[in-house]
Amino acid sequence: DRLVPMARVLALDLNDEVVAFPYEVLSDERVVNESVGGEEVVVFWAPGTASALDNSALAAGRDVGTAAAYSRSVNGRALAFAYDGSAFVDQDTGSRWDILGQAIEGELAGEHLTPIVSINHFWFSWVAFKPETRVYQP
Repeated sequence: DRLVPMARVLALDLNDEVVAFPYEVLSDERVVNESVGGEEVVVFWAPGTASALDNSALAAGRDVGTAAAYSRSVNGRALAFAYDGSAFVDQDTGSRWDILGQAIEGELAGEHLTPIVSINHFWFSWVAFKPETRVYQP
């Protein structure tokens, strides 16, 4: 189950486990709750970022979106997230979150998710150095 060489991925390397989240999957799912290296993480994906590789004018590049990874732990409990069609929502409190990992509405408004170091890469450039990478599949 390998990706096409030019596929974009969000890669996480935690506690000796390496996982690549393909943008093609993330753009469909919008939210992924996953365990990586024994850590409970969430990956958010949102549209609105233009590709710098498609056109000499950045604004004319196709929308490839953006992804970010966070710890799901808030105040000592692991939250489960979903996408409700317009926002990221934690299923425990119904709070709404933005792509930056901030609760913008609800019981947890003002709370911040802890970012997980993640890297946006083309699959070919990532797997060349991390061939042991597991490719996330829903």
